[in-house]
Amino acid sequence: MDEKEVLTRFKNGHLDRVQAAALLTGSGAATAARAGTGGGAGPGAGAGPAGGGTVPVPVAFPRPDTPRERTAERASAAERIAVVGMAGRYPGAGDLGSFWRQARAGHGSAAAPPAGRPGDERGHYLERVQDFDAEFFGIDAAEAALMDPQERLFLETAWEALEDAGCTGGRLDALTSADGTPRSVGVFTCAGTADYALLAARSWTRERPVRLPRGGHWSLPNRFSALAGLTGPSQSVDTAESSVLVALHLAAAALRAGECAAALVGGVQLLLHPSSRRPGAGEGVGALLLKPLARALADGDTVHCVIRGSAVGHSAAGGPAAGPGRWSRAVAGADAGAVAGADAGADGRDGGGGDGEQRVLRAALRAAGVDASTVALHEDADSVRAFVGEAGAVTAAAALTRAVLQLSHRVLVPGPGRPEAQAWHGGEQEPRRASVGAHGAGGSAAHVILEEYLPAEGAESAAGAAGAARPAGEARPAAELFVLSAPTPAHLTATARRFAGLLAGPGPVPELGVLARALRTGRAAMDCRFAAVVGDTGELVAALERFAADGGPYADLRGGGCDPLDMGAVPETADYLAALWRAGHLQQVRSLWLSGLDVDWAALEQARGAGAVAVPLPASAFLRTPLWLGGEEERA
Repeated sequence: MDEKEVLTRFKNGHLDRVQAAALLTGSGAATAARAGTGGGAGPGAGAGPAGGGTVPVPVAFPRPDTPRERTAERASAAERIAVVGMAGRYPGAGDLGSFWRQARAGHGSAAAPPAGRPGDERGHYLERVQDFDAEFFGIDAAEAALMDPQERLFLETAWEALEDAGCTGGRLDALTSADGTPRSVGVFTCAGTADYALLAARSWTRERPVRLPRGGHWSLPNRFSALAGLTGPSQSVDTAESSVLVALHLAAAALRAGECAAALVGGVQLLLHPSSRRPGAGEGVGALLLKPLARALADGDTVHCVIRGSAVGHSAAGGPAAGPGRWSRAVAGADAGAVAGADAGADGRDGGGGDGEQRVLRAALRAAGVDASTVALHEDADSVRAFVGEAGAVTAAAALTRAVLQLSHRVLVPGPGRPEAQAWHGGEQEPRRASVGAHGAGGSAAHVILEEYLPAEGAESAAGAAGAARPAGEARPAAELFVLSAPTPAHLTATARRFAGLLAGPGPVPELGVLARALRTGRAAMDCRFAAVVGDTGELVAALERFAADGGPYADLRGGGCDPLDMGAVPETADYLAALWRAGHLQQVRSLWLSGLDVDWAALEQARGAGAVAVPLPASAFLRTPLWLGGEEERA
């Protein structure tokens, strides 16, 4: 191989640093044989053009050199991770539907600070960050006022991500660890600033030692784990701009190691103190729920995309290290000389984070087992700068969400080098793929390789399977039991109004049976409950609108009286419920659920020949109120 071919292969991830250095210095015969042109099968492989030249376009990665690398490669191929739930709030976009429309249109979000915030620096800000629904989470208002608004915002967004995945009820309980512990969900998060503590410190004096918010970001994942009863790992990550991708890497490793059955990954940043605001700075929050792909398919989840592989590392500068334990002179020379030039590539561009970031990208490609030429989209800080600005810890969350949305919609949105949205052609020979990269201010780089999910030939979507799954010869039920619950009557009314708007609106809606099943199996049963037995979507819309207008009838179990006959303590109750369900006595099941009886909906569905299903539905309504230090709303 000549020098150009070696550098090309190094750029595309086919050679690692040691192999490339050995080939360029003439000491790599064995390495050359191991990374030779033979063995590649696919586009671009085979004979070169007439005239005896060869076309160096291998498509297979070199075989791993150690048992550990071979094991990692096999695990990556066999244990892919699915994104099954998402939620977020970004500047000018209160939900991911708005964020997608904004991305497709290519509209930026730079603006002056919202009313009530001091300063006039143009940036990318969220609205009403002082607002929080403490009652929904059962948190005392005084305690909530001391919580960092970043933490409050993450609580709401994380809950919405669980609901998007249909994973806040019995389906959440069913996520068990190896020892049978329920709710085995890990939480891996990051936060950008500690501004709220700085604001609070201004009011503290020796004469008036007021309570201050907690320091550190450890409570961001821990509080959500505690409130939702989650039992998996719960940890905060801080590698600056790359934090969310590093958190995702740790979450994927925990899933593959069996430390949790699902994992929530997210990040948040708010600019509350004047010292944090600078022109172009940004805010936002995002969360994604991950599961092993095999488990997600077995559970009937909606798979937004698949995580093929990821890698993290520090982008140490080329040349000899400055501190103790410096690299050997030979390694430093090879890195700074022969190999460093490869990162500029044939097009002369540098990889942004230098050789170190390119090294991490190549590692992610190897972990994913794909060729760089098959990855058509790259998202990074530059891609999302117009939408979230310099958003610190949440930058990678925005880039990751944007990539997932493009894969799921099969549309490429405007970005560097692409002035307008366009259809993402391809997917016939192999799935569409995207990479997401981030480089932290301290040098910590991370890359993730995403892939669209293509169901196996003949496989149905979760919604289609849900609508069709029933024993042969059994007629589709003449009616469906629709259930909805919330922590208070006001929350219940607001959520009912939200569902009525969806079902009566112009957009596509799930089939009634799928909608009803997703709510029964995928939403938590709270104290205030509404239930209706309906024959079609129009009847359900009418029932929801009557309830939203008149406020009844519904069950309110907050004052006690839950399950007055104590049927939940009787083992025969499960068989009784199953018999009622099989016979179609939905009104009786409705009455028992409204009385506070704990119903295992997934077991009832299985008894009828179906299972749980998750389809995207409106999130529960939050009723936010201003909560701030000392009631000083203007500080928000």
